[in-house]
Amino acid sequence: MRLFLAIELEPHLADALSSLQARLQERAPDAKVRWVEPENFHLTVQFLGEVAESTLPGVIEACEFLVPPRADFRVGLTGASYFPKKGPLKTLWVGLSEGSEEWKLLVESVEPWMTPLGAPKHGGLVPHITLGRVKEESESLRSALAAEALTECGVQWARRLTLIESFLGPEGATYDTRGTWSFKPNF
Repeated sequence: MRLFLAIELEPHLADALSSLQARLQERAPDAKVRWVEPENFHLTVQFLGEVAESTLPGVIEACEFLVPPRADFRVGLTGASYFPKKGPLKTLWVGLSEGSEEWKLLVESVEPWMTPLGAPKHGGLVPHITLGRVKEESESLRSALAAEALTECGVQWARRLTLIESFLGPEGATYDTRGTWSFKPNF
């Protein structure tokens, strides 16, 4: 099974990101991009990758231990960007303008529990929400991204961690929720 831990986005942020995708498509009609469906937008905390189904109870147990004492936090999304910074574009994304330190602390607390269960170690991750995967870029796509580099997409509270199973198909990924754990309210 292919698993990852994420913070799911609220509908108002998914709508804002969907609008951003539409503007990028309009400004770069010659680019070929596989766009992420709005219901699949998320902020990855830990990508576990392909793991044996026997690993699932350990992942769930770790989340039950790690998440409840952690306070929820605000996440702000701003600016269209891309990976890699040199060479052909591969991934289009939006970064965090708020909550990146809290996200990093969450990643650092989860990773030591997940790597013994088979998850890869990911030092130096950049918090982001993937908008699309580039199949064929164009100069107009780079210009469109530059025009949206400071676009503010909104803010939400990160109130829970979700374990998601991903199924890859020819039309992209589909997701199934395997568990959710709420953070402690931050009053």
